[in-house]
Amino acid sequence: MIVVLTPLARGTVHSWAISLVQVFVLISIILLMVNRLKTSTPVFTKTIINRPLMVLIVLACISMLFSNHKPHASGGLFLLLTYIAAYCITQMVVQTRKEQRILIYTIVITALFLSIFGLFKRFGINPFAFWVYDELKYQPDFLASTYGNYNHMAGFIEMALPFLLVLFLTRTRNVTTIFIMIYLSCILMTAQALTLSRGGWISTLGGLTFMISILYFHRRFKKKKLVLTLLCITLAISILLLASPPVVERAVTITQKDVAGNLEARIKTWEGTVDLIKDHPYTGSGPGTYAMVFPRYQLPGLGVQFQKAHNDYLHFIADIGLLIVPIMGWILFVFFKTGFCNLSHSSRQIRGIALAAMTSVVAILIHSISDFNLHIPANALTFIIIAGMVKKEVR
Repeated sequence: MIVVLTPLARGTVHSWAISLVQVFVLISIILLMVNRLKTSTPVFTKTIINRPLMVLIVLACISMLFSNHKPHASGGLFLLLTYIAAYCITQMVVQTRKEQRILIYTIVITALFLSIFGLFKRFGINPFAFWVYDELKYQPDFLASTYGNYNHMAGFIEMALPFLLVLFLTRTRNVTTIFIMIYLSCILMTAQALTLSRGGWISTLGGLTFMISILYFHRRFKKKKLVLTLLCITLAISILLLASPPVVERAVTITQKDVAGNLEARIKTWEGTVDLIKDHPYTGSGPGTYAMVFPRYQLPGLGVQFQKAHNDYLHFIADIGLLIVPIMGWILFVFFKTGFCNLSHSSRQIRGIALAAMTSVVAILIHSISDFNLHIPANALTFIIIAGMVKKEVR
């Protein structure tokens, strides 16, 4: 439900949408605990990253206590706890392969809806007034669908696309099904190209390179011809889409056009964020307080006030402090270690889901270098739910 609704609510960037998600997650946790108490099941599930998550919570609490903006920091802490709770819910609820398939189909269908609606909206067909954002000044050439920002639409697609591609590998498909899946993959690739998100293009290609490398070199994946065919199709589609006039124009204007999107502005923002970190190296300014603190550090000449660092790594460090770096490294190490272990599983589905989840994480980690998808609740929740699908045991 979260995967479907949060992108539709403009990426869940508004306070009312965030509050609804938090209420939904809280109710879900309560119901799960009550059900577990009735069935004499342990209330808390042991996940692969329990320990680093506990350390992260402690660090965020300390950061909040030392923050000069405690009301905003407490809100940021509660949002972090919401994300962690969503991860735990995924680990508790997705216990069987059937439940995994349901979640995969939900992610893929949501991405297809966003892409198809985005294509209609891109070409001037939008009957829904609540998905018209006239106050935003982006050009109509940018495909943003229900999101307010085309980069965040690209972030969702780059996380969903690997799950559609691994459906080729989780079981034997007939020719008709394969052609349908190729057609659906083309829809996602077309929408991704037309977002005109340079970070989205690089991240998608980086993720697909990771996926194809694993498929080709890992001994448990036998369909080498299929891998090469998918590679050729993907490259052909990419070349055709990237050769279109609006895409070419976007690619050559990396230092031009909108102030918030050009490279020079982002570099200046990163420099200001580094200065912020130097003043708050150990506890940060407090979770969720970047927009409150950064104006003091913003370099002159940008023209707009930045509320995000346009680099998730610098943003997290600015909020919580340098100690978050080893904690996030710990979490990623455990996640990828478990994912690579699952690549040797006897089940094609478990191997495929592990590969898709790792590919999605790789893509968003690349995109996070130049954007802030992990500070958009819809994409952060989708990212966390995808990570929650990788576990040691699945029935």
